[in-house]
Amino acid sequence: MIGMKKSLLCVDLAILIIYILLCRPSYANEHKIAELKRKMAEISSLQQSLSDKIYQAKRRQKQLKHKMADLEKEIKAEKEQLQIESYLKAIRIPRIEFNLQLIQLLFGYTTRLTDKIIYFQNGCQTLEFFRQQAQDDLLMIKTLNDMEVDKLIVDINLVLDEFIPELSKPIFDTKDIASKDTEKIWNEIFQHRNVNG
Repeated sequence: MIGMKKSLLCVDLAILIIYILLCRPSYANEHKIAELKRKMAEISSLQQSLSDKIYQAKRRQKQLKHKMADLEKEIKAEKEQLQIESYLKAIRIPRIEFNLQLIQLLFGYTTRLTDKIIYFQNGCQTLEFFRQQAQDDLLMIKTLNDMEVDKLIVDINLVLDEFIPELSKPIFDTKDIASKDTEKIWNEIFQHRNVNG
């Protein structure tokens, strides 16, 4: 009787070990599937937020360029009205000098916005690559080993960690704005006019 109980206990133990060994990969797969789906949701959310930032930056950039065009028109009108022929004479007129300085500042802002737009667009493309890779890995999860999925998740986390903090920051910082010399701006305004008409 004791020998029979030991035999049944050994058989039960063997069945339990076989069950654990056979079922363990499916638990691991379910965990990996859930983790990849979470990462895909995070990617989609971040892509939407970056797209919103790109839209805001482009809208702001368009407004600034429109303002620059208005300032150029004012400068041209003042030049014609006062019959100014040189930059040195033009900067003696406070309105022209001020408009040139505003254009200089707005040029720096638009340049910074262009840099941010490119940065965010690159982020969206990188996220799309990882989203596609995660989607492909979901389809092949049974054939991938844990290290491949873990590496993908680490790569996704690196990109998420880079761009998520950017969402709470202003589109650009007014520090370190690119600057263009006002004389160069003056020359560009009137070279453009001479070329076109």
